[in-house]
Amino acid sequence: MARVSFKRQNPLKKRQGFTILEMTLAFALAAGWLLYVLMVVSEGIRLKKVAALQIEATHLAKIKMAQIDSATILQADTSSGDIPGYKDWKFTTIIKEENLDLLKMAGKESGKKPEDLLGGTNSSMNQLIAKRTGNNQGSATGGLIAVFHIYVTIEYPTGGRDNQGIPVKEQYTIETYKARMN
Repeated sequence: MARVSFKRQNPLKKRQGFTILEMTLAFALAAGWLLYVLMVVSEGIRLKKVAALQIEATHLAKIKMAQIDSATILQADTSSGDIPGYKDWKFTTIIKEENLDLLKMAGKESGKKPEDLLGGTNSSMNQLIAKRTGNNQGSATGGLIAVFHIYVTIEYPTGGRDNQGIPVKEQYTIETYKARMN
């Protein structure tokens, strides 16, 4: 007679799948990575918006600078106002009359005397500078050039708010020089 034996198997030894602890750990890791990816994507979207605002501010500043540059007569002035079609965007233009010292611009404030750089007191270059600028300080200063110093500032909202709930604004400023015709 054949003997039939029933073996009792331990349910812990023969398992299929993962335990609840392993599943919890796996979901926690997946959730952490998902949160990280979402933060990176949202930061990218925010930076894209900031870049678009800066590009628009740059474009508007260039347009305003071109308007000033196309004026036939410039004079020292300050003006500001709203930009049509752009809610809460403002511009400010400042035009100042200045004298630029070529020696300072060249970074030669110390060292050689200005006469040496311009070829001496009686040089033709020195006489030309004195004639064009209307002064006789050509060799003492390296030449003063009368210019308009033009600033254009665009102020724009970023879309955010500070701690008091006030809209946050940024500024973009460009500047240039334009020769004054005496």
